[in-house]
Amino acid sequence: MKRSPKGILASLLCAVMLCGCAGQERSSRQTDSQSSQVAAVISDEETPDTSSEDTTPVTTTFTTTLYSSTFPITNSQEAPEEAPTTETTTAAATSNQVSQPEETSSTAATTYAAATTAAVTKPESSGFSLNWKLSSTWEENGKKCGGYEVTITNNSGSPVSSWTVEVTVPNGFEITSGWNGKYTISGTKMTVKNESYNGEISNGGTAGFGFNYRSPTDFKPGKATVNGNAAAAGTSSGDTGSPQSTTAAATIVTVPPAPEDPKGSTPVATHGHLSVKGSQLVDKNGNGYQLRGMSTHGITWFPDFVNENAFRTLRDDWNTNVVRLAMYVDEWGNGQCYMKNKDGSRQLLDKGVDICLKLGMYVIIDWHVLNPGDPTAYTDEAIEFFNEVSKKYADYPNIIYEIVNEPNGGASWSGSIKPYAEKIIPVIRKNDKDAVIIVGTPTWSQDIDQAMNDPLKYDNIMYALHFYAATHTDWLRERTEKCVAGGLPIFVSEFGCCDASGGGSNDFAQAEKWLNLLDKYGISYCNWSLANKAETCSAFKPSASANGNWSDSDYSEVGAWIRKWFRNH
Repeated sequence: MKRSPKGILASLLCAVMLCGCAGQERSSRQTDSQSSQVAAVISDEETPDTSSEDTTPVTTTFTTTLYSSTFPITNSQEAPEEAPTTETTTAAATSNQVSQPEETSSTAATTYAAATTAAVTKPESSGFSLNWKLSSTWEENGKKCGGYEVTITNNSGSPVSSWTVEVTVPNGFEITSGWNGKYTISGTKMTVKNESYNGEISNGGTAGFGFNYRSPTDFKPGKATVNGNAAAAGTSSGDTGSPQSTTAAATIVTVPPAPEDPKGSTPVATHGHLSVKGSQLVDKNGNGYQLRGMSTHGITWFPDFVNENAFRTLRDDWNTNVVRLAMYVDEWGNGQCYMKNKDGSRQLLDKGVDICLKLGMYVIIDWHVLNPGDPTAYTDEAIEFFNEVSKKYADYPNIIYEIVNEPNGGASWSGSIKPYAEKIIPVIRKNDKDAVIIVGTPTWSQDIDQAMNDPLKYDNIMYALHFYAATHTDWLRERTEKCVAGGLPIFVSEFGCCDASGGGSNDFAQAEKWLNLLDKYGISYCNWSLANKAETCSAFKPSASANGNWSDSDYSEVGAWIRKWFRNH
């Protein structure tokens, strides 16, 4: 709910998760184009040892919103004029088996961090319980890194309007990204306060926050309080604290499998190669055709959802025809994003594509740019990536390329996004001359009118529109209708029923208005996210398996709703 693992509330919050997220996020969350974003940059360099000079605790404050964040930093010691840095990351948030890379006659093993839920008992003194889920661990520059998703349950007997969690952490502990909370570290105490949108917890209700960290030593949740009262914290026997766990090796093949479709009845067998005619996506016969399906969260955050049974269930039970594979490019330096784990990311992506080829489903290869917001930051890497994948899959009608997910942070259409697209599109066209290509638009893919006023001069191009129904309402629908009237080919490659943070409450009335509008114009759409992350936009409860054939008890509120929508429309 990249989501990376890919949020901002309209007008009130700074312009963050994975939903997806499904995120992971992220679950990529945003407000309208008038919202502002302030990005602070945090050095990955270790802080010089000043203990012999001054023992005053250093306090660093992070104010975050999922998928887009503002991180004001305060320090009780006077900062040097120029701190040495080796690498910088933009602080913000969002988010096991391997598939087949191109080489032959070898095997590969991909390492993924095990996600383990630590059951925590409710302390009688506070009436609150904390549930910690370890989402990932890795090592970087000699430091222990990882991520946690935390769920607060209110069993106090009455609702609360705000919450504060305090946790003991090791000396030198740092937050590298956080979401759904305001983070302060002082010495060995980390304090997390609610954001403006998630402070209320009804009796028996829950709220959640999450973070990635960097630490000189291993970190496991220990002593903790909620609203000043002791709350038990611990780990289950399954949480070994080991940095990584490794899956079994997979045999590498060079050619994707043949479609499993003896009756020729799958979406791709029936509709074949897609193209763009005017503002409409059309099938091999030139008839309008609408793609509707699910977007994964960041595939390396929730790799277990990239499996054949899950995709087959989406096709046969949910009545969907497309899967969007969200591959985070640079999730604030997280060790599981593409820039830190190219082989693992590619193997998972290839696995997902190959499953869709076998099942006769369409598949979107999503270069999930969220951080940094300007896609030109990784133009060379994008050229290399799209050259490889378009060469590999050029002969398959299933493939759609999304070359930039959600440009943000001031990345303009004419200054950054269009010039970037004009470099990437020819690379794909060299190998796959008529594939459909989706291009993101400014302000987290909301400013589609900028693309309408200055479109790309290529065939089979569509422009991404993203919305979160509880945040993006009439004003963005009005913009959408104007762009449709202007002939702009729109593809909603990501949407959620909740607010732009990936959390809060679902607004199904607004979601229904959106989907009715999209159905009216035949605009394709993918819901964020195919994940069991503990956030509103995830289609599944944290307890649900990733292996398809799901029962009603596995679905989150939005998962049950969107499945019903797909089945009934």
